[in-house]
Parts: sequence; structure tokens; C-alpha cells
Amino acid sequence: MQILSVVSAVLTLILAVFWAGVGVSGLTGRLKRNRWVGVRSDETMRSAEAFALGNKVAAPGFLAAALVLLIGGGLAFGGDLGFLFGFGAMIIGFAIAAVAAGVGVRVAATVPEPEEETGGCSADCCSGGADEQSATACETDDPAADCGAASCGSCALQGMCTTEHAADADQPFHAAR
Repeated sequence: MQILSVVSAVLTLILAVFWAGVGVSGLTGRLKRNRWVGVRSDETMRSAEAFALGNKVAAPGFLAAALVLLIGGGLAFGGDLGFLFGFGAMIIGFAIAAVAAGVGVRVAATVPEPEEETGGCSADCCSGGADEQSATACETDDPAADCGAASCGSCALQGMCTTEHAADADQPFHAAR
């Protein structure tokens, strides 16, 4: 049983150092968006700002988990049943870290979506480009030139080239409609 206590103590202390490192890095803002360490969810990974904020909010919880693991690891060295302190500290530490990460995810969800770098609707127009008609329509100044082409068409006229809209355009406007 003594060997089990030593193994759980060492493992618990290694986890304490890990969580302390993540907590300090998150709290100071040095933890950059990555795939391995920190609070990683759809909400935090959508932008560097959301990742930094989520980890900064979760950092005190990570530091608390590190403290619990440090205490449990120290107690695990004492006696034949010390491994219970080590494993108990691991369970409690992971629970604290999970709650802290959940809070970080909720806060990161409040960060607005990053703006698209493509420039909005106009960047998507004439994106079909695979066929010759689309490429020609994009080169002209007439925004209606690409109606019915494989591309999305002029954003201002999108959907106006259907026969239903074309028929309405030919009819005079009646107030009774």
C-alpha cells in the first residue's frame, strides 16, 4: 500500500503543477488559443478574445484545483492509506476545474462573433466563377447581367430574376393588392 500512496502523491502533485500553470497563464493572459491546454469549446475557440476571456474567468478555479491537488498530494505521502487523499484530491480537483471551465465557457459565449473578413455580401457575389457566363457577368458594370447564372447574382437583385418577380415588375402597382 505504501507504493500506491507514493504513486498517487506524485501523480497528484504533477496535476497540481499542471493546473497551476494553466491557471496562472490564463489569469495573466499568456495562454494563447490552442488545441491542448485551457478551456476549449466551440464558444472559446471561435476567437482569440473569447478564448482569453474564458480562460481568464476559469483561472481562479484552476488555481483552486491546483491547491486542492497540492494539499492532497502532500497528505498522500503520509501512511499506508495516504493514496486515498491523493485520489480524493484528484476527483475534487477535476470537479473544481470542470465547474470553472463551465463558467469560462458561459462567459466566452457572451463575446460577440468576430466579423467576417470577406467583406459581407458583395464578396460572395459572382463566386460561382466556374462557368464562363459567371465570369463575364462579374466583369460587367450591369448588376443584372448575372441573373440566372451559376453565381449568386447581384446582392441587390438576388431573387428578382424569377418569373414571379419579373411578372410583378411588368404589372403596374395597384393599391388594392
